[in-house]
Amino acid sequence: MARSTHALLLLLAVAAVAAASCSSAAAAGLEVAEVCKGTPYVELCSATAGKQASRYPTVDALSVLSMQVDAFSKRAAAARLHAIKMAADPASTPGAVRALKTCDTLYSDVEDNLGAARRAIGFKDAVTIRAMMGMAQQDMQNCDEEFRKEGAENPMTRFDQSLLNISENCRALSNLI
Repeated sequence: MARSTHALLLLLAVAAVAAASCSSAAAAGLEVAEVCKGTPYVELCSATAGKQASRYPTVDALSVLSMQVDAFSKRAAAARLHAIKMAADPASTPGAVRALKTCDTLYSDVEDNLGAARRAIGFKDAVTIRAMMGMAQQDMQNCDEEFRKEGAENPMTRFDQSLLNISENCRALSNLI
């Protein structure tokens, strides 16, 4: 009898911890959604930041900005890998390969800008964050321009548009810190 009571108490303790964890994750998600209301792409902000919220002790504009920069970095790295893969595809035209190689370089620049933005977040330096986001936006627009110059369809459009949207969210969040 004592053994079953002990097992029941243990089970209740585990259930309580799990419930507290779920409720704190839900609360963090609501806090992220509230901060993201101040961005132009609310759904994108909530979707990308909400996944990371439980790793932060507090959810505020600064932490959501940090989450957005992390999401931006992951997306830029994925775009860079896609550009490299497309450039190596034998079906890609010479003009598209040139443009894709330029985009690869530009995405590398974006990653450098995001590193500077991360450092600026540590200092709550909103001006530098906005400047780095502006430079990142310019790099993505330059990628698009390379394809226009070549008269080729841009296979990076989907990446570039989502990156531009995340950068706009980052700029908006930097105004809140």
